Amino acid sequence: MKRADQEDIDHWIEVKLKTIQQSEDDYKTGWYKEQDIPMQSVYSGTAMNYAGLGRARFLNGESPERFRHEFSTAGKCMVKCFKMAYDLTDPDYVGDKPKPPKAPSAGYGQVDWSEVMETIAIDGFNYCLLGADFETARELAYWYQDRKDGKKMEADVNRYTYAYKYALLNKLKEGQRLLEKTLQEYAAKPPKTTADMNYFTLSMTLYGILKLDEALFNEGLALQLKFYKKSYIPAEDLWGTPYEYICDHAVALSNLALDAGLQVTVEHDLLPKGLLKQ
Repeated sequence: MKRADQEDIDHWIEVKLKTIQQSEDDYKTGWYKEQDIPMQSVYSGTAMNYAGLGRARFLNGESPERFRHEFSTAGKCMVKCFKMAYDLTDPDYVGDKPKPPKAPSAGYGQVDWSEVMETIAIDGFNYCLLGADFETARELAYWYQDRKDGKKMEADVNRYTYAYKYALLNKLKEGQRLLEKTLQEYAAKPPKTTADMNYFTLSMTLYGILKLDEALFNEGLALQLKFYKKSYIPAEDLWGTPYEYICDHAVALSNLALDAGLQVTVEHDLLPKGLLKQ
């Protein structure tokens, strides 16, 4: 496994801890309310910070209990983000309080549908599975749905998110049908852009899990890792960050596959064995 510099690791941990503490302080003092910042964005941002802390703790050689706790906390923050939009029993529910028509964005106490879009859910699923927290992952899967303002991302992204949801809820046939459409489209028109290549490889990997096809899963996983290292890291300028050492998608889907009884035969620097479900 490629090793990050200890100085960088120490810096990542310090920054994430300070950012998380600052967010807690801002909430307690009412700063978010004063600034009219929607709490859903606070929860999704906090989730990102806890996930970043989890990656850094893993790279620091800390115990599985320690780094998985951070990933699990990140997943729970994402669940809260979705429950605020959809769970009528949640004390912080704001799903019936859309932003005023002329407001540039949602404010404090209003629903922000961009915080429950497809990629937010995918990140949340990944965070949970990086921490091998399947219970929280399934809770998030239960709450994920098309946002109520009618907006959707590209068809391949939307189908992948729903297929991920169905995989977590053990609705394998529903997920298979969605990804078959995506893979048929890419067979007819091969992916060329970075985004298309990302969702093509992810869809193949997840389809292998849904079909309980170990060979197909590992083929897709190898393609995702190759793509991520060659194209995604340079395209997103992820050098010198924890993302240079860990591919969230690959780890999360590998843990999902292991939970389904499949074997992970792919070996890669971006797929650390210490993050895989035992």
